Amino acid sequence: MGLWRISKELKAPIDSSISSLGTMEYPYSISYVLRRRMQIDNFLELPKDKQPPRGLWDKPSELEEWFDRVFGGEKVQTEFTMDINEKEIE
Repeated sequence: MGLWRISKELKAPIDSSISSLGTMEYPYSISYVLRRRMQIDNFLELPKDKQPPRGLWDKPSELEEWFDRVFGGEKVQTEFTMDINEKEIE
């Protein structure tokens, strides 16, 4: 288990000096690495058949197209309907 995962599970910062900074005050390099690591962890949490190929991780437009193809076929419920029989209402 890597240092990032331990820190994530414990909800403790990797370095105590980082916890005193607001997220807007992080140096760009730290901010980028943290965002990138969260993105990779999110990819790895997907089921194996839904994980994008590693070659696409650095290609945002191709990655978006890939996710559209993989998750586009799933039907998402956008509304709820319920038939009401007025004879059954007291």
